[in-house]
Order: sequence, then structure tokens, then C-alpha cells
Amino acid sequence: MNAVAAVDPRAMSSDAGQSIAAGQLIRQATGGDLGAFEELIRRLQRRVYGFAYQHLRDTEEAHDLAQEIFVKLFRNLARYDSERPFEPWFWKLAANTTINYRRKRVPTPTDQSADQGAGGTESLGGPAHDPTLVDALAQLDPAYRLPVLLHYYADLPLEQVALSLNLSVPAIKSRLHRARALLRNSLAESEEAGNQ
Repeated sequence: MNAVAAVDPRAMSSDAGQSIAAGQLIRQATGGDLGAFEELIRRLQRRVYGFAYQHLRDTEEAHDLAQEIFVKLFRNLARYDSERPFEPWFWKLAANTTINYRRKRVPTPTDQSADQGAGGTESLGGPAHDPTLVDALAQLDPAYRLPVLLHYYADLPLEQVALSLNLSVPAIKSRLHRARALLRNSLAESEEAGNQ
């Protein structure tokens, strides 16, 4: 009998139930259970795609990056230490994969209106974002962009962002504070330019 199917549905609604089930899925996936790995992907895919889209601002590239993140996850499952929380480990893997992907990728211009016309992020499960904010985020240095994306778009608590990026919580708070200030300035400049 599949251990995931045997979990009480009421336990799944709590955070503890979710983490226990995630732990079971990881153990099963590490043991070669592809069904468990597929369920893990289903649970993470929306946040991973949103994370990838906010980095690349291109729907096709975001799909490719999300797929690469899941391939890396599959290849590295055996390295996961089950004594530690899964999410910080996973988001560190996702952040590193994203950095490497961006380094390898040749910058290509994207047409925001074409992306929106071809379905945009709303039809793919991600929220629609103000293009000015998306541009401002893209201009941030990765040292500031990664904490913003992990905390606000992947919904990770500060402690998990810190673990994912090998930084202290105060360092993450500082980077988020600085990133918000940079974003405010960038958005103010864009608004002034639009009013002239």
C-alpha cells in the first residue's frame, strides 16, 4: 500500500502533516518511487515557476529553468539530509541552479506584451505583476533579488531564506531592507519618467 495514500487527510491540512508527508515523499523518491517524486513536483511547481519567472521574465525560459530545477532535485535527492528541513535545502538548490542558468544563458530581449498575449503568467497559475515592478526586480543585484524572490514569491520565512542562502537572519533582513529601498527608488524614478 502506498504510504502517501495512507496518510489521514485531516493531517494533510496542518503544517506538521504537510512536512511529514513531504518527508515521506522525499524518502520514497530517494528510494526510486517516481510517483512520490511526481507528487513532490506537483506541490512545488507553482512556486518554482513563479520563482523562475521573476528571475527571467520570459515564460518559455521560466519553464525551462523550472524543469532544470526539478532535474537537479531528482539528481541530488540522495544528498538530502533527512535530519534537516527540506525546504531550505531545496530553495538553496533552486537558487544555485538559477544563478548557473543565468550565467550560461545568452541575454535575449523579451516582449512583455507578447508574453501577456500568449497567455502571460495569469493563465499559468502565477499572479500578474506590474511590468514596472518586474523590471525593477530584474535590475536588482542577485544578492538582493534572491532574498526578495525567496521570501515574497516563494513564501519562505526569513529563517528558511537564511538557510537557503547560507546567511544569517539579520543579513537577510538587511538585504530585504536594502532591496525594498532600491525598488522604491527605481519605481519612483519610473513614475517620474512616465509623468514627463
